[in-house]
Amino acid sequence: MIGIVLALGMVVSIEVSPPAGAATTTLAPTINTRVSGVNAGSVSALATTDQSGTQLDAAKVMTFGPGAHKNDRTYQLPGSIPEASVWGLTVRAHVRVPAKTQQTLTWFLRNATTNKWTKLDTNIEVDASEANTWYSLDFYALGTLADYISPTGEIKVRLSAPNKPYVTAIDSEFVEIAHGALPVNPGWHPPLGTRWQYELQPPVDTTVTGIAWQGGATVAPQAFDIDLYEADGVTPASATVAQIHALGAKAICYVSAGSWEDWRPDAAAYPAVVKGRSNGWPGEKWVDIRRLDILLPILSARVDACVAAGFDSVEFDNVDGVSNTTGFKLSQADQIRFNRALADLAHTKGLSVGLKNDLAQLTPLFAWFDYAINEQCSQYTECDLYDPWTDAGKHVVQVEYSASLAAFCPDAIAHGRSGIKKGLDLEATPYTPCN
Repeated sequence: MIGIVLALGMVVSIEVSPPAGAATTTLAPTINTRVSGVNAGSVSALATTDQSGTQLDAAKVMTFGPGAHKNDRTYQLPGSIPEASVWGLTVRAHVRVPAKTQQTLTWFLRNATTNKWTKLDTNIEVDASEANTWYSLDFYALGTLADYISPTGEIKVRLSAPNKPYVTAIDSEFVEIAHGALPVNPGWHPPLGTRWQYELQPPVDTTVTGIAWQGGATVAPQAFDIDLYEADGVTPASATVAQIHALGAKAICYVSAGSWEDWRPDAAAYPAVVKGRSNGWPGEKWVDIRRLDILLPILSARVDACVAAGFDSVEFDNVDGVSNTTGFKLSQADQIRFNRALADLAHTKGLSVGLKNDLAQLTPLFAWFDYAINEQCSQYTECDLYDPWTDAGKHVVQVEYSASLAAFCPDAIAHGRSGIKKGLDLEATPYTPCN
């Protein structure tokens, strides 16, 4: 589950374990190849984490630099783990490094398909107050995991730095492989093809119907994604949920997790330290997702309200801050940890959970989330990124605002996504599902 540790009273270092029942295998590097620059120490030292505080036992670390350098570590996938069974790949490093403002250190994975290096991330998490103390960095593989495993089972990790007079000390570096059967999360899981209604402006019209793009009889939604509150903004939508259930449909509870909204009844619970830049909507700002010590209790109370109101599932919105200008220096790992923590929160309370957008991290979040909600993937030519989800039987709802029905419905139907045309204000109408 989720561990929260305060780091110097500022941001929060969190660790999210694999889903319950997941099989994981940790690999240690077998070879270090110096491409350029200098390094010292044996690669065998990287198989054990044993440094702490300001201690540095030179016999138990590898050092890289000073000056420009590139070094590659090679890992070997055991023959007992079929490549096709791998659904998670994380590089974990315990390091003593300069802050990114002093020197940028970049970790890469070798793409065995293209024979090119794919950037994972940098030492962006390490600031001046944490420089040259021991720090744990996680890097999550994105995209198609099979691309990072060679035909002989090799996985290669590169560390690269520019020509600056800093030394990087690595206490340990591992590759963690998640593999085998995917965990089964609790809660209602929408079947492929579930007909969706997305209406975030209460009061909700539970009687809405429409004619699908293909024509035929009038159809009704099978799932309503609606706000947690009724039109007064303070009363949980239990009455509306009861109406939805009376129709034989399901209710999804909309909660903005990655933003602060000044009209919410718990708005005062957000201290100034977690409020960032505007996300483009009036009265709404990005929040510092690193501060789970502050955000999780607030969001936990919201999910409790979803449960008490009878909702079947929860959608957390604004969970792609790392791809936006938030006012915070977020890493890919920060976003993945936050989103996984949200999924764990929902599952702990018996609800399923949908991933809203965040297309760049579909792979490392695949096992945590039960379905996905996308806005405008047709408009931005991104829908094929969801094929692994629908291929695995995970529901994907596609909401388009500008694209014509003829432009996106045929592809949505062919690939198992539940397409719907809506207005940007997400009122009850227009409501036109693809099927």
